[in-house]
Amino acid sequence: MASSGFRRHATLGCVTRAGSVRYLLMESQCIPYTRVPKSSALLLDYLYHFDRVAQFYNGWPFDAEGYRRLAENVKGLTKNRAELAEILERQNKAFGGAEPTLANIRRLSDPATFAVVTGQQVGLLSGPAFTLYKALTAVKLAQWLSEQGLPSVPVFWLATEDHDLEEVAHTAVFDQEYNLVPLADTGEAPSPRSSVGYVKLTGQTTAALDRLEGALSEARSTGEDAEASKVLLQDLRATYRPGATWGHAFGGFMARLFSRWGVVLLDPLDESIHRLAAPTYERAITRARELRERLHARSQQLIAAGYHAQVRVGDDATLLFLARDGNRTALHQRDGEFLLDGADRISSTDLAARIKTRPVDLSSNALLRPIVQDSLLPTVAYVAGPSELAYLGQSHAIYAEFGRPMPVVFPRAAFTMMDRRTEKLLEKYRLSVADVWQGEEHLNRKIAAAGFAEGWSERLDQSEQDLTRLLERLRGDVEKLDPTLLDTLQHAEEKMRYNMDRLRGKITRAALGRSELLARHAQSLLRFLAPRKELQERETSGVYFLGRAGYELLDRLLNQIQVRCVDHQVVRYSDK
Repeated sequence: MASSGFRRHATLGCVTRAGSVRYLLMESQCIPYTRVPKSSALLLDYLYHFDRVAQFYNGWPFDAEGYRRLAENVKGLTKNRAELAEILERQNKAFGGAEPTLANIRRLSDPATFAVVTGQQVGLLSGPAFTLYKALTAVKLAQWLSEQGLPSVPVFWLATEDHDLEEVAHTAVFDQEYNLVPLADTGEAPSPRSSVGYVKLTGQTTAALDRLEGALSEARSTGEDAEASKVLLQDLRATYRPGATWGHAFGGFMARLFSRWGVVLLDPLDESIHRLAAPTYERAITRARELRERLHARSQQLIAAGYHAQVRVGDDATLLFLARDGNRTALHQRDGEFLLDGADRISSTDLAARIKTRPVDLSSNALLRPIVQDSLLPTVAYVAGPSELAYLGQSHAIYAEFGRPMPVVFPRAAFTMMDRRTEKLLEKYRLSVADVWQGEEHLNRKIAAAGFAEGWSERLDQSEQDLTRLLERLRGDVEKLDPTLLDTLQHAEEKMRYNMDRLRGKITRAALGRSELLARHAQSLLRFLAPRKELQERETSGVYFLGRAGYELLDRLLNQIQVRCVDHQVVRYSDK
């Protein structure tokens, strides 16, 4: 059931309710997604009212019995385990995977072992922080399922086939004042729409690593150990080298972070993987019309239920891309004919031949990718972020066309990192992280009210309450005298409240104007906890926090993940 307040893990202490939130000194604080900005209706219902969305998915993610039932179905469908294990062993050795990963690959050869899969674009320096949180969630869920008697292995799918280089070429970290320091490498691509797995890093990555080193050095507090950033930078410079492909650099770094937990990395941009996926491509082509119809119907169902369709499916979509001159090109179908770029025809015979001779030339879009993935792996769970959760509700409609059950979708852990400096500011002004998320105007009011002792904020609050009571009494009088005047009263009330809001805003700005320190504190909180008006985990790279707190931070975050806690967590990563 959803809660409107804040929660602490049972092992960590008490609960405080929203409306009277006091920011407490703590290791971890839970914030329900009802208070997290930009949380979609679909996400909220998935987390807190699953019965409303159950028809779009394949089981409640917090029920061990549901995973067991699914495993029985998956067990008989997974083929080519031995061949897949050989491919994964080759790939993970190339990434530098340690023995726990290699042992898990051997376990995948056993029909009684299952996969907990997650994945992400192969971002520069590991990309946004939530990439690390996804991998940790897969580790935790695999551990939990194994404890429930369902031996499971965490698998991370590297999205090397994607062609949106812009999405992975940029990341950012903080400087000492929590300004974002941009890091980028535009890459050396063999063709304009090449899969990012083929793109090579350039000297820009070396410059980005130098900027990262400078930012970490600047941000380091007096007495803070420099060893954490030293180890991190050694690993990053060893993997993110000019000339390395985006996929190999990402995989090498992720192996250094997660191989000790046995995370298996899978790079789909491998001809051997595509040979195993060829039957799925063939099915997607022969059933293209039926797949479109199912997806269109599902989109209508989602919209009718008050949600949204994350991925638009065109009237001529096939869910596939075909490589042409090195460019990843969408494959369409019109009047029974297949077209590239909407114009150049390609026959069914030629497509079938291409799948047999060059399956690596084909790749799936976001809606088909889960099915390709689950045709290769014995997947019982997929760890998804909010956007993935949305499009998986669409993909669910086409799993039956491939004779497979959809895995359970498990929501990834979400974190906002906290340091002691920011925590002190929240305590000083009696704020919560959710106050910062509400935006600059709200935060300024709270800080201005807490920063001055005159009591003007409380008097404004009291004035608004008095106005409400007065208008309620007046509304009763008007209704008795002349009900036609109620609209006039309503307009008058709106004007009065508008002017009260304007007055509050002007007083707030005047209060902040009297204190440069208050204004600086407000901006510091916004920059660190809501950079670019987004969640911290989306706008900043996880390497910043690893460089400040060391790889031990991953252990701490893994311990913070609770399988039955779906809320966003605020975790202190530094005492400085």
